[in-house]
Amino acid sequence: MDEADEQIEIEPEASQVNEQINENVVPLDLSFQPIQNTTSFTLGSYTSTKKWSRFIPILKKNIFWKNVPFTPPIFTIQSDLNPPVLTNILNPIDYFIKYFSNDDFENMAKYTNIYAAQNNLKNFKNTSTHEMKTMIAIHMLFGVLKYPRVRMYWEKNFRVPLIADNMTRNRLFELRSCFHVVDNKAIPKENSDKFVKIRPLYNSFIKRCAQLPVDQNLSVDEQIVPFKGNLSIKQYIKGKPSPWGIKNFLLCGQSGLVYNLLLYQGSSTQIDENMQKNFGLGGAIVLKLVENLKPNKHFLFFDNFFSSYNLFCCLSKYKIFAAGTIRINRFNNPPFPKDKQLPKMGRGTSFEICSNHNIALVKWFDNKAVQLGSNFISSGTPTIVQRFDRKKKSLVFIECPEVVYLYNKSMGGVDKHDQLVSYYRTVIKSKKWTLRMLFHIFDMAVVNSWLEYKRDAINLKIPTKEMMDLIHFKQHLAESLIMIGSLSTPISKRRGRPSSSDSINITPTRSPKNVDKRPLEEVRKDQYGHHPEYDDRKEAIRCKFEGCTGRTHVYCIKCGTHLCFTKKSNCFRKFHQ
Repeated sequence: MDEADEQIEIEPEASQVNEQINENVVPLDLSFQPIQNTTSFTLGSYTSTKKWSRFIPILKKNIFWKNVPFTPPIFTIQSDLNPPVLTNILNPIDYFIKYFSNDDFENMAKYTNIYAAQNNLKNFKNTSTHEMKTMIAIHMLFGVLKYPRVRMYWEKNFRVPLIADNMTRNRLFELRSCFHVVDNKAIPKENSDKFVKIRPLYNSFIKRCAQLPVDQNLSVDEQIVPFKGNLSIKQYIKGKPSPWGIKNFLLCGQSGLVYNLLLYQGSSTQIDENMQKNFGLGGAIVLKLVENLKPNKHFLFFDNFFSSYNLFCCLSKYKIFAAGTIRINRFNNPPFPKDKQLPKMGRGTSFEICSNHNIALVKWFDNKAVQLGSNFISSGTPTIVQRFDRKKKSLVFIECPEVVYLYNKSMGGVDKHDQLVSYYRTVIKSKKWTLRMLFHIFDMAVVNSWLEYKRDAINLKIPTKEMMDLIHFKQHLAESLIMIGSLSTPISKRRGRPSSSDSINITPTRSPKNVDKRPLEEVRKDQYGHHPEYDDRKEAIRCKFEGCTGRTHVYCIKCGTHLCFTKKSNCFRKFHQ
């Protein structure tokens, strides 16, 4: 594992504080209660990048270390802000459109049409806002269903009606090849932003993230968007599940919810040069991501790629309490014992020192030595954790400094978000890095929307069995994007001779029952494309409107639901209101 991606993983059993270890942990007893997950706070506009410039960096020669216990600062975490109160849970599409509004989809259709016209695609028919939503929703379903080949969704034996009935295969490929969110010819020649072609959608995502209630426990880490094509800003990070790709830096809560994002593009990354000079690249990235956090509200965790002495001092000055693994050469060689001496002292040995600027460093030995720094906590109240001793072939109990316990508990937010994205990632076999990045931000928005939904469901005390998991949430969202505002009639079948895959006809052993499909609530009430039609059945079907016991031959073409449509009873109108 790369040092930049290092988390304190001494042994597989020590990688996280799991339920088994929690049974043997001594509870914390600190007066300020540093870690609480029950309170959330709103991300405000308290600070700006200019604020950090007022911090005067400390030179290494002015850093002095003492072998004395660390005295934590006295502070009180404020909890005067509360998340908005909801009376009813929202639909998946209601969460998603907060990240990408109808204006964003209109711009997608506009610039896709412009790109097609600029390339003289004569057979290209101008797309619309709804067609762009359908195209994106279909790709979401690709990530959920995971067929090995895209064309299989239209083949007779594997056909998916929600996909095949709403867009032809060739039209999907045509739209995807022309998909743009900016006008290429409007990009200035002196442009230095390498992500200018995808910047509008990422800005929309970041804008929504800035409006979310922010958790107390936050972490900063890197994320890789898988990509192996030719690209100057492509990165390789050892130890990642997909080591090749485009690197982002995220600020996440402990739940995996993203609050800020920074696209990394080398020397042209949007970071102030003075900040990078004073705090290093890693420190400047942290300050850029947390520039809007309010004081006395958050605990921040990061790994040794970001840590520096000046970063801890700067965050302490503005009352953001931070901890993370460190690289010793950035801290003026603190007087710690050498790694070779620690095995003789035994597992669980720890050393603590403090600087003249009240920054604490802790060195702890498990099966190898790790070093951590903090501006608010050090050894604190040690916890007792289990480890497996290979020599004794039995479990042993050792002391673990509090800063290590808190770091392991709170550092995994970015990794959790990455894990959720990877479950149902939209996989595109394309050499265009822009397509990878565009569909990646849609996947991130889906995960963020689901985490918002889950948080609201818990606040409303909805039973766990009634909550949608991520796969059903994404399916529900995709169906809503396709059906809301769609026409009531499906697309016509293509002309010509059937392909070899279509010629195979397997007769079902049992005929399916005639069961009306209940539409999604948001599709049912979208007031678009709902038209009545008579069926050709011998017997009437029971009306599906709540409380009606009548029988009818009338059904809605779009919803496929039978409803009364007579002079005495107009359930058709009531159902769609």
